[in-house]
Amino acid sequence: MDLRLVGYFLSVFEKGSISAAARELHIGQPSLSRQIRKLERDLGVTFFTSGAKASATSAATAFAPIARDLLARAEQAEAKMRTTDHSEMLRLTIAGPPTTVADVIAPFIASSGSEGLLSNIREVLPNAVYRELAEYRADLVVGSSPPPSHLEYVVVGYSPIWAQLPEDKKNINRKEISLAEVAKYPIAIVDDNHNVRRIFDQAISEAGLSVDIAFETQSTQASQALAAANRAVCISSDDPRFNLHPLLIKKPGRDNVLSITLYCAWDPGHFASEQLKSTANLLSNFYNTQRAN
Repeated sequence: MDLRLVGYFLSVFEKGSISAAARELHIGQPSLSRQIRKLERDLGVTFFTSGAKASATSAATAFAPIARDLLARAEQAEAKMRTTDHSEMLRLTIAGPPTTVADVIAPFIASSGSEGLLSNIREVLPNAVYRELAEYRADLVVGSSPPPSHLEYVVVGYSPIWAQLPEDKKNINRKEISLAEVAKYPIAIVDDNHNVRRIFDQAISEAGLSVDIAFETQSTQASQALAAANRAVCISSDDPRFNLHPLLIKKPGRDNVLSITLYCAWDPGHFASEQLKSTANLLSNFYNTQRAN
């Protein structure tokens, strides 16, 4: 199978038309149509209906993930051979939510020096992290929900979920607050696309409490700004901004605090799986050292 034609197929499939794909690929539309027809003849299927729109058939929908896998593995093979033959350093991509990128991943890359393997970062929503591996957009990901069972992972560490309030005489000397006390305040918190929200809601439910979600936001910075304006208490795992004072949230009946677990995961079939595991362990060591300090 000609991988060049597979790439052409994916471009047409993703763009939704022959003309749009031809523009992206910088080739003539008639030439692209001929290449697609050749691939269809080679495989004995029809991928697109006739006409400029070239609507995808069920065969195209079924072949698309296979095509992505073929192209991704070909890229991995090329990268492996370049590394083997020329001793070129691997350049790997890591993905994570914006907060994790800012507070964990970017500082880790900055500390890794010239020998670090991570060279690119993709910011994604927390609920889309593991999809980055499935769709070959990242080599390594950091998420706050348990990885799917087919992936390998290490636990990077645990990040407290804070109740963040303006600094004042009442709170400045405090280090923690009970969940029941938090529930008495109006709350500013991100929506349930974020694990912080899901963990907080679960803890409130398990404790038999009710809470006033006064502000549901799409960004932690918005929640923190509302808290700084004395309009709510911000619930977040982010480092505080706007001179907010963070308090650890104590769960009822337990000697621990509300927190999220950070996982660093990768595909064990990746050609650089050993290097990925090593990088994940270095990330974990970095994170826990930073927390200890």
